[in-house]
Amino acid sequence: MKSYHTLALKEILEQKVISVLILIAVILSTMMTAAVGQSAGILSAMRIQQAVAIGGDRHATFLQLTEEKAQILEQDPRVSYAGRVIPIGGRELNDLLRLELSEYQGNSIETIPSYTKLSEGKLPEAPMEIALPQDALQFLGFQGKIGDTISLPLSKSLRHGVAMDSCDYEADFVLTGITESNYLGYTYGVIRGLVGEGTAAAVLPSEYLYYSVDIRVADTKNFQAFIDDMNNRLAMHELDTLYNYPYLNALGIRCQAEAGGTMTDDSGFSFLILAGVLIVLLILAAAGLVIYNILKIAVEGRTEQYGILRAVGAQKEQLYRIVAEEVMILCAAGIPAGMLLGFLSAKGILTAALNQLPPDMFLAQDTAQLQELVTANGSGEWEYLILSAFVTLLFAFLAAAPAARYAARVSPVTAMHGNAKTKIRRRSRREKRIRNFERYYAGLNLRRNRSRTVITILSLVMSITVFITLHGVRGLIGVESTVSEHLGDYSVVNEYDGFTPEELAGMEENRNVEAVAAQQFSGYELDEQYYPVGIKTDFAMGIGEYFQIFGVNDEWADYSFEGRLTEEQLDALKDGRGCVVRNPIPMEVEGMKFGTTHIEEGSTITVAGKKLPVLLSLSGYDGYFSVGSKGFINGVQVLVSDRLYPALTGTDTYAEFKPVLKKNADRESFDRTLESLCSRTAGTTWVSYEDTDRQLEESAAQINMLAWGLILFIGLIGILNIINTVYSNIHTRVAEIGTQRAIGMSAGSLYKTFLWEGIYYGMIAAVTGSVAGYLCILAVETAVSDTLVLAPVPVIPMLEAAGISVMACLFTTAAPLRRISKLSIVEAIEAVE
Repeated sequence: MKSYHTLALKEILEQKVISVLILIAVILSTMMTAAVGQSAGILSAMRIQQAVAIGGDRHATFLQLTEEKAQILEQDPRVSYAGRVIPIGGRELNDLLRLELSEYQGNSIETIPSYTKLSEGKLPEAPMEIALPQDALQFLGFQGKIGDTISLPLSKSLRHGVAMDSCDYEADFVLTGITESNYLGYTYGVIRGLVGEGTAAAVLPSEYLYYSVDIRVADTKNFQAFIDDMNNRLAMHELDTLYNYPYLNALGIRCQAEAGGTMTDDSGFSFLILAGVLIVLLILAAAGLVIYNILKIAVEGRTEQYGILRAVGAQKEQLYRIVAEEVMILCAAGIPAGMLLGFLSAKGILTAALNQLPPDMFLAQDTAQLQELVTANGSGEWEYLILSAFVTLLFAFLAAAPAARYAARVSPVTAMHGNAKTKIRRRSRREKRIRNFERYYAGLNLRRNRSRTVITILSLVMSITVFITLHGVRGLIGVESTVSEHLGDYSVVNEYDGFTPEELAGMEENRNVEAVAAQQFSGYELDEQYYPVGIKTDFAMGIGEYFQIFGVNDEWADYSFEGRLTEEQLDALKDGRGCVVRNPIPMEVEGMKFGTTHIEEGSTITVAGKKLPVLLSLSGYDGYFSVGSKGFINGVQVLVSDRLYPALTGTDTYAEFKPVLKKNADRESFDRTLESLCSRTAGTTWVSYEDTDRQLEESAAQINMLAWGLILFIGLIGILNIINTVYSNIHTRVAEIGTQRAIGMSAGSLYKTFLWEGIYYGMIAAVTGSVAGYLCILAVETAVSDTLVLAPVPVIPMLEAAGISVMACLFTTAAPLRRISKLSIVEAIEAVE
């Protein structure tokens, strides 16, 4: 032997099984870190695609810009992209939906891929050409075809109601294209149509010709600072800056919310990354425990050999290096293999998941587009691969360090003495009947070497914890939660005659209906002294304001104010012993101030002779009340219970119903119910949110499918890790098994003993891992919400993890035992490994 360094390689070649087990642990840990890194990149790209499909490829939009202001914005070096859009007006389709037409100039139309999917024809290019969605044509009752002329009465006004008069006109357009219906705008009450470039100049007076500019900023870290600076430079009203929240959240860009002044963040995906890091650490810890367990047993088995080396002059550092070099050699072989397998597995599993579902479920044109996205974002991520190699190597050395330290500290005399360190402790035990010897003996074996048992169970616990944690946090990675929620499955509106209380009761009794949220509305103009006409109040209002009273039933009140009002306040609102006030938005136009009225929370107002404590006062952009999609009319809004509303207004009719259907409701039957209501009550319109929910669910399906691919992949690695751990634990006890056979234990009894050990391993690990996984879920959920959240216990994943771990333990216990039990007793006792 030319150098003691060659001893490390000789040990690896002689102890093949132990070397293979450590090599597998290294490969699995590297494979996991590489796969998580690759998958995180692909999931991030898919999440961004989902956000673009929902809100467009833009960070924000500046509204109501003149030519000069648009040029200033476009020429700012901090803007990486600017695209002009000219709103040319819209028209009401019904009380719930409005058609809005826009002219996209240059290549700005590319920022809205979800609204440009053609089912027929082509997108408009020339002036007075138009493309409309299929649902808009149905609402308009248009029966023509591509190339026909469609005449539309339209209305265009300046934003925020600051224009005293709107521009009303009628124009004839040539229908060049029919786009696919996009139901995401239904929650805002808007359907979007497209017109050709030059249309705005042809139909609008110059004073109504202004731009909306979609922008993306170059320095996303200073996004909010740029927006604030630009608002000051352009003298923009706060309402004239719209943020694309789904896209900003997907990119991890922090911004100030339009309502309430709070900051949005990238909590969804950042906590996915946090969960990914946690999972990688758990997997590495599991692999490290496997390496530690195997090396510790191997080094203990070579104690005499190390003692001889020390006796002939080997230094402690040399023995330390021998063990460390064994790990280095195995890592040199295992890490490249793990990197390659992790890279291929991440792409392969995610691609396979995509191929199982139709492309439109992923808001993409076709499968090829998704494959290109996966390829583009799954290649070239060398930083993930290098990091995985480094982290695995670090954990491997940390795991090998205790064994190397033990080898370096072996005393020559003690080592060559053999069993000098063996200590036998006998404790006084109470006699008891042994009902099952194999089970009893398995328990003794677990307690005999507690450190090995703990290490084995811990490595199993890590894998189970990973599976449960990933299963619990997969819902955090989508961006669909940033889209406005809607109350109920339908919106049914009649602002004219309204719905009677009897009609509300009839709908609530419908067999398909779980509950109905209902609201009432009355509006009052102001007289010369700025008091409402038709109802008495003890306060005057400001110039240009409007007084409104809303009545809501308990379902609507719970949805709107649960969490914002205390339980006592909410009961007071429902009982008619208080109200919620929405103050007007203060504005100044050409030196004239609007929205000057402000009613404080905690004060008392008098309406129609009733004194009402103000339970909650809303100001700024903190929400508003409306019927259907009418939006906010600047003024004072007073919301009360429907029990109090008739006493204040003298009417008990409802303006809007929001039915919530039962889980297994017959939608076709309920649709017929609404059609019957429309025929009985003139002026009734309704819209279903079924398509909106379906489209959001489909956009979320892409992320969930990919996340499930990653979960199953990690679960597979966890199973392999369990197999590796239990196999190493069994194989390193060959000599012990030979001794048990020599004193008369049958092969069947041997099987049962070790199978019981496998069951114990699996059950203890399953319980511990389930608790640890649930605690990890609580940690992530609490971090997301900033408050302690008691998430639902994932019972099914826990049972799945428990079943898989026990089965894996039984399998990995039985497989090596079958071969080992066939060895002769002498060969087993004399086994080197």
